Amino acid sequence: MKPSRHCHKHHGRHESCHGPEHHVQDHEPDSKARDLASFPDGSLVRIERVGDCPCPRCRIFALGLTPGTLVEVVSGGHGPCRLKVRDADVVVGRGIAEKILAVEEEPCPVCAARR
Repeated sequence: MKPSRHCHKHHGRHESCHGPEHHVQDHEPDSKARDLASFPDGSLVRIERVGDCPCPRCRIFALGLTPGTLVEVVSGGHGPCRLKVRDADVVVGRGIAEKILAVEEEPCPVCAARR
């Protein structure tokens, strides 16, 4: 699923690992947030929070998986998670996916109509 250029709700922003997202552990995640590995295939999610350990956080942020980013879970299953992030295919191991908390998003009606 590819967000439309006209859809402001579904555009993430990119920050370096030392940008504002680096300190997101100080904020409470949405109560509906759960780890990325737990979403079914085809889910559209928005990243809420990334685990506190600095080394995996910088790697996760370098892959474009920053808080606020819209992500499609292409496949999860029991192994690595294949994701669509900002028009790029990204594969992360299950352990990394479990450090990323996200909430399910409703697809944008404009984007869905264009498919």
